[in-house]
Amino acid sequence: MQSGSHSFGSKAALAAFLASVGYAIPQVLQVLGWLVDPWDRILIFAPSLLLAPSFVCAMAAAVDLAEPGRRAQARAAFGIAVMYATLVSTVYIVQLTVVIPRELYGEGAAVSMLTCCAQHKPLTGMDLLGYSLMSVSLWLLAGALTREAGRGLHGMLVANGWLVFAIFGQLAWPALIYLGAVWLVTFPVAMWLLRRRFIEAGAGGFQ
Repeated sequence: MQSGSHSFGSKAALAAFLASVGYAIPQVLQVLGWLVDPWDRILIFAPSLLLAPSFVCAMAAAVDLAEPGRRAQARAAFGIAVMYATLVSTVYIVQLTVVIPRELYGEGAAVSMLTCCAQHKPLTGMDLLGYSLMSVSLWLLAGALTREAGRGLHGMLVANGWLVFAIFGQLAWPALIYLGAVWLVTFPVAMWLLRRRFIEAGAGGFQ
């Protein structure tokens, strides 16, 4: 029993859940036209900076939930999560500290190549690669966990994994963003169910 790890994982998964909801709400409001620029971008990028490390911490703790013979797969999921967080954190900090401030000062042209998330922009590619890696990470975790996790969690992890094709495919076919938007539901649900599993593990529900 590793209650300390499970408690840590529960808190990290909860933080990832809350950050993803905090990202999803302004994302929807932006589409509806209820948020004006640059507040729409600020309110989207800011919680994303919390989501990245929270997700990494949850995936680190999830290694202890894996079946003994599949720990290597769980560690791979964690490693890929680190790659995701590194990429997207770079994208969002650049937006919040460079791009948006320079635009507000009327210097947007000087940083136009650093903007996100229009097609054919360098940081758009980094962002899509990052979230593609997140999907791969969750797919690997799905295969590493014991069956006692329940079909709900396993199904949500696999669903997030399949989204890699819709997310990465946006590099060539931007319209896939509508399919990729399923992430706004599947990811928070996956983090909530992962949190429940950590809690059950800490309470001795399974090992």
